[in-house]
Amino acid sequence: MSVRPSLGRLTVLVPLLDFLAVGMLRIATGENTSVFTSLVILPVVWFSLDPGRWNVLVAFVAVYVTLGLPLLLGLDGQNANELWRGLFSALAFGVAALVVNELSRRTRSSLEASRARERVSEDELTRASVVQQALLPKTVVPLRGYQVAGACLPSKAVGGDFFDWYPVPEGLAFTLGDVMGKGVGAGIIAATARAVVRSAKNVPDPVAAIERTADCFTAELSEAASFATVFHARVRAADDTVLYADAGHGLSALVRADGTHERLESTDLPVGVPGAAGWTTHEIAMAPGDLIVTFSDGVLDLYDGTLRAVDRVAELARASSSADDLVRRITLLAAGQSNPDDVTVVVLRREG
Repeated sequence: MSVRPSLGRLTVLVPLLDFLAVGMLRIATGENTSVFTSLVILPVVWFSLDPGRWNVLVAFVAVYVTLGLPLLLGLDGQNANELWRGLFSALAFGVAALVVNELSRRTRSSLEASRARERVSEDELTRASVVQQALLPKTVVPLRGYQVAGACLPSKAVGGDFFDWYPVPEGLAFTLGDVMGKGVGAGIIAATARAVVRSAKNVPDPVAAIERTADCFTAELSEAASFATVFHARVRAADDTVLYADAGHGLSALVRADGTHERLESTDLPVGVPGAAGWTTHEIAMAPGDLIVTFSDGVLDLYDGTLRAVDRVAELARASSSADDLVRRITLLAAGQSNPDDVTVVVLRREG
């Protein structure tokens, strides 16, 4: 607390000493045109940079005392013309002080306005992030015999990844999507895509949700010129079957209870891509202990950035005791490094 007042006094004392030094050097030379006269600009600028108007007055008075007093006292024997020349020089330095002060005030005002805008933007991003996180599922869907877990770690305050799960008439539906881009724009599109996918909850075929999302991108979101990869699956509890459709995502794996795994490749295009249509429904029989994990491309960056990361995720799945445990392992891995892309993962596991 005592440092700031000391610094404040120092910023006043130093330029005053400069004025004194310039005056003494000027008197010592005995010339009104002394080279040391120009050095007075240094303390003038120092004083004037502070936005307070009183600093201009202080600089103005100090310049007159430094340059005019020796002439008025007749210490250098100059004639009347020299006196007026010295006073005019002092006036010029005073005007310079006023100009510097005004520029400083405007610059500070501009910086303060910029900082205020940044604070508003940060507040808006924080609120948007809170809303986006609030849209993610918070509770586990009560589907007997199954575990479901997920997490999303945006690379920025708001990201383009989303995931969801919710009950459907035949059991459970879960989704993972990755919208092109980052930031608020991608986040808004992701929230829209999530809502559209949910609108097809009563249609058993997962392709219906993909088609509705594609229609939304083609019509309502066409001006956004964006696209998204989507993995959407539905668990049919009656026969422990998973039906899924993959719109250009291709980052999912089926890990069997015996330790084997296979990547669930995608041969269909993302939604929003011109000409994308005809998505395919795939079927998986889930045995006890089987697990499906789907994730965004941000998980690839946690490893080597290639599809070999699917094998690494499968290794984590084999070492995990539950769906929550696998999600925890991946999020811990992401938390330990700087992520250039959103990291999102959803896991479905049949107990047994």
